[in-house]
Amino acid sequence: MAVKFSNNGKTTLSASLNNSATSCTVADASVFPSITANDHFYITLEDASLNKEIVKVTAVSSNTLTIVRAQDSSSARAFASGDKAEVRVTVAGLNDLVDISEVTTSAPSSSDASAKPAGYVWYVVS
Repeated sequence: MAVKFSNNGKTTLSASLNNSATSCTVADASVFPSITANDHFYITLEDASLNKEIVKVTAVSSNTLTIVRAQDSSSARAFASGDKAEVRVTVAGLNDLVDISEVTTSAPSSSDASAKPAGYVWYVVS
């Protein structure tokens, strides 16, 4: 499964959800990444009191998102219509982005400066 991101993907919930719901409806899902059956992305739900929950979105149908609750050490909670639903950088998203074994096996040696594209830093984990 590939993790997807979008720039400035923000909308609001168009219906309330309880702490066990596995789908949510948003005002505009077009602001989120397009995903296929093997993709996912994370959104942060935030209420007016700044309570947050990170959820994993595994499917999008119109403005309805299929979600896995309580991701990245957050807790499932109830949210109201109008609460924020935003793509934000999360630890889970970054961890899903790169398999550490790919980094350690594909990074060029430190003596091969020509293989390092400008603007990138290679980390070699041993």
